[in-house]
Amino acid sequence: MDMKKNIIVAAAAAALLGGCCNAVKENAVSDKMSAASQSAVKIKGAIGNKIDTFINERVMSDFAKSEIFAESERAFSERIDDAEGTVGLWRGEFWGKLAISAARVQEYNQDPALKEFLRQSARRVVATADPDGYIGSYKNKLFVKVDDPEKNRPIMGWSCNWCWNLWCRKYTLWGLLAIYENCRDPLILEGARRSADQYIDMLKANNIKICDTGTFVGMPSMSILKPMLILYRHTGEKKYLDFSSEIVSYWDRRDGSAPNFIANARTGKPIHEWYPNPERWAKAYEMMSCLQGMLEYYRVTGDKRCLETVEKMYALLWKHERNRIDGVGYNDQFANAANEINGVTETCDSIHWMRLSHELFLITGEAKYMDIFETTALNAFLAGIYRDGKWAARGVRSHTRHMTAAGQKAMFNHCCVDNVPRGFMDIAQSIAASSGGAVHVNLYIPASVEIGGAKIEIGEGYLQNGETNVKVSSKTAKKIKFRIPSWSPELVVNGKPFKGEWAEVEAKGDVLFNLKFDHTPRVVHSALKPADYPQSGNSSRRWVKGFNLKPDYSDLRKTPAATVRVGPLLLARSAKIGNTREEMFGGESVNGKKVYAKLLPNISDKVMCAWLLELKTSSGRYTTPVCDLSTAADEISEENPYLHSIFF
Repeated sequence: MDMKKNIIVAAAAAALLGGCCNAVKENAVSDKMSAASQSAVKIKGAIGNKIDTFINERVMSDFAKSEIFAESERAFSERIDDAEGTVGLWRGEFWGKLAISAARVQEYNQDPALKEFLRQSARRVVATADPDGYIGSYKNKLFVKVDDPEKNRPIMGWSCNWCWNLWCRKYTLWGLLAIYENCRDPLILEGARRSADQYIDMLKANNIKICDTGTFVGMPSMSILKPMLILYRHTGEKKYLDFSSEIVSYWDRRDGSAPNFIANARTGKPIHEWYPNPERWAKAYEMMSCLQGMLEYYRVTGDKRCLETVEKMYALLWKHERNRIDGVGYNDQFANAANEINGVTETCDSIHWMRLSHELFLITGEAKYMDIFETTALNAFLAGIYRDGKWAARGVRSHTRHMTAAGQKAMFNHCCVDNVPRGFMDIAQSIAASSGGAVHVNLYIPASVEIGGAKIEIGEGYLQNGETNVKVSSKTAKKIKFRIPSWSPELVVNGKPFKGEWAEVEAKGDVLFNLKFDHTPRVVHSALKPADYPQSGNSSRRWVKGFNLKPDYSDLRKTPAATVRVGPLLLARSAKIGNTREEMFGGESVNGKKVYAKLLPNISDKVMCAWLLELKTSSGRYTTPVCDLSTAADEISEENPYLHSIFF
């Protein structure tokens, strides 16, 4: 294809758009909370170092631009995701994920060179478009579903219905829009627009319902709802809103076809009981992507069914799918993870659960969503980010080692790894929010934030000892509301105790607030019954070990055990801080016993937080080194020294 010619054509079309490129369609409903601009936030301390290291390696470096991004761009010129003819892969998703991540990073660090790099990358992607506007990684643009999965058994080894064409195109559209919002280049918006037009027109011309495409009951395809609404917001084109409404209509069907979110959420049944064999349809990442689209549809249209549905499903997921490491799902599926003795959670799932929590908080203003956001971010999510910044875990595990996977059909790109900066940026934007003239401080990791006419500077100590200082600077009197986490009976601010969800104070000028939270360790017992692994079903099939992803059930925990928490953190034992294999995986559990727990200071430069944990039961007393889960095993090592366990 003639890329230069395509750029000229797209540029001419963009010029015809005139001034409408800058018109933004107003939402029907407004959020109750306003998040801080990413450029007004700087995260510091150990978490800030982890973020900066990853961003430098995976977004800012010459290697990231010349190798990681370049590899993702080639998917659109090579078009080999459907090379087998009867099964479709997902190389086409990588560029969009990188683009969304990097555009948000550029907003965070305001680097002009990154901004220009992203603009040129998006232009190169637009230049790969066919004359009809199609941009994709499939040669056969009409290959949108697998008609006979059995034909793929010789290729894949199982009856495979994978076709990720429309899923990949969703991410390409979103990536183009993210970069357009970053640089306002009309050629990029026009490329996104022509791609979306071809997408919609192709389905309609061939009488294909989007709910019948792709895999996993159409959820990956239908998750295009959010970027389609972003495009509608920028163009005002009713065509994109109508297509979005069509997608939502498939989630309240009289025939009950899966996933039918709106209808099924009304029943109050756990999601894994909606249809048989949830392992085959209830894919966590894709379902949560659809729910995020529903929240965007609520904003754009005011359709309350969508907000109510997401709120109900969110509650069901946290009740029935909360896993042992404070994410949701078992690996990448919703199949009653709360009933699993052990835990493994996909990093992508943690990122999207955080995003769902963040969006619900902004829309409703309810503190409970920040409680859950915090526990997922500081445990399941951060535990999966390797400290050298070069890679991330495919699966964060409750014990032994995290699951590390190589690039997916690529050398330098992987679904979870490419998504990581989005999780970081959600942490940045969740630290503080404003509403009705008040500034809400939600997270207490070291950071500086400017929001609502005030500057907030948060110090160290919250995670280590439950105490931190927050400096507020404001020229005028400001209401400051400090979130009181649900695990802390009260929050003491400058000597005054507060109960409830928020501690409200006033600040004018420079005011230093000392915050004291409950830092008593909490032993959380498990009432689950012992399991006989391996067994058929989700638990055994999805538990994999190490780098080569070969199943190994020898280290799968078979008996329930207690976990220990302090503040928002899950505590772990780790080979990094001197725990022996016997301490981590042997010995008698304190589960179900009356137990007294006490934390004593400890010093370690190998982890973010370290203590000595004293546990006392009727059987006796012992002391063991412990640390935060997030840095207990955040390094890759073939020699397997970084064993860890959250079980006691």
